[in-house]
Amino acid sequence: MRLLKHLITENWAFPSDSVMKDDFSEYKKKEMSKWRSRADRMGFRFPIFETFDDFKQALKDAEVIELTKALDNKIQNRSQTSSIESLKNLVSSYVRPRDVDRIIQGLQSGARLPMPIVLKGAYGMWIMAGNTRLDSAFILGKKPKILIVDVSE
Repeated sequence: MRLLKHLITENWAFPSDSVMKDDFSEYKKKEMSKWRSRADRMGFRFPIFETFDDFKQALKDAEVIELTKALDNKIQNRSQTSSIESLKNLVSSYVRPRDVDRIIQGLQSGARLPMPIVLKGAYGMWIMAGNTRLDSAFILGKKPKILIVDVSE
């Protein structure tokens, strides 16, 4: 497993089982309403993840990279806010609003945050989890590490 040497890096850590279960649950809630059309558009297999174990294994097999702004520009559905205020305004509209202050404080204090998850298909990439963490990191000038999960057809 090539991920082991990258389990913890600076502010970024491999997602815990609890975080993975939350992310998988969120995926399953939107599987038919949103992920089916995203899969068609991005060249993802579908279903993208049949079970939690499939999801967990895909994350373990994922490539860990440091996300550059150039690569970030190629990821679909990224908000790329440029200020904490605009990020807070964005997440206030989420069904489950994120605690931007907690994320910012964590990044500044060296806390370990779950690496964001980006899905890679035949036609491009889509952010699955961690959009707020990525925006926070870029706003603070931090270099985020992400998991790139190849889910090509």
